[in-house]
Amino acid sequence: MSRTAIPQDGSATPLLQLAQASKRYRRSGGTVQALEDFELHLQPGEVLGLLGPNGSGKTTLVKLLTGLCGADQGTLRWRGGPALPAGQGGPHLREIGVLLEGRGAAYERLSTLENARYFCELRETRFDPGHFRRMAEALGLDDVRAPIRQLSTGNKLRAALIGALIHRPALALLDEPTLGLDLEGVERLQALVRQGTRDGQTFLISSHDLHFIERLCPRIVCIHQGRKRFDGPRETFTHLPHPYRLQVRHPAPCPALPDWLAGRRWERQDEDWALPLKNPSEVMRLAALWSDWLAASEQLQLRRIDLREHYLEYLEQGRESTVATEARP
Repeated sequence: MSRTAIPQDGSATPLLQLAQASKRYRRSGGTVQALEDFELHLQPGEVLGLLGPNGSGKTTLVKLLTGLCGADQGTLRWRGGPALPAGQGGPHLREIGVLLEGRGAAYERLSTLENARYFCELRETRFDPGHFRRMAEALGLDDVRAPIRQLSTGNKLRAALIGALIHRPALALLDEPTLGLDLEGVERLQALVRQGTRDGQTFLISSHDLHFIERLCPRIVCIHQGRKRFDGPRETFTHLPHPYRLQVRHPAPCPALPDWLAGRRWERQDEDWALPLKNPSEVMRLAALWSDWLAASEQLQLRRIDLREHYLEYLEQGRESTVATEARP
């Protein structure tokens, strides 16, 4: 069962409301359910991380929100307006910016500057040279007059991001926005998104770069096989009773656990042993208890379970659930 986040301020009008959206694709041998009864709301200034394995429906959702594909059923409301058929175009598309599968809609024979001017004209928005210059500087793109086809992969993505955001969209849909960016580029993009949210922009970010999602997105939505499996705060998604792991590689057997660690056990991880812990203070107690044994360890590490590990565990649970369901007579 999916869990849906509810805005803290129930009176706030959502920027976007998607209700009961479904989409099927015809494939040889049958059909594929890309989305099924999918619901989503987005508030102004929100940053949402969209997670799911390949083929889960993430890109279909982005295409549907931008009118690039129609829905078999469902409605979309923009700023509390009338319900429109999901996937239908309309004036609200002028307020949306999109980067799809790590690529924009940029024309490679044109420069970054020429593309930005064109996209503003397309959305009937005034081109702001100062805003363009600030975006190029923020993303670290120096040559804005060279044809995009002459740029490196990372700079092509920077140009595509500028094209998606030049008109100051109320909603930015960024699908794999870090593909091809170096570490500095990723840091610059994070800063740009944070500034956008301070200015009231809303971001929906789909990415397999879970460290990027973890640093930016207070809210997580997980899709699996076209259905929403989780929708809520990142802290809820990553909550564990024992979020730390003491990881040890040692030639000797692991010591018996004290009574105050009742219910826990050593877990084998390749060549290492790991012990689940509630907090770092438990390590200090163990350090006093096992000082000689820990001193003789070949490797010793205390780490906190991150979003990536939670997500991989979530996927594994989803696969096990699917196998169990399909195995029923």
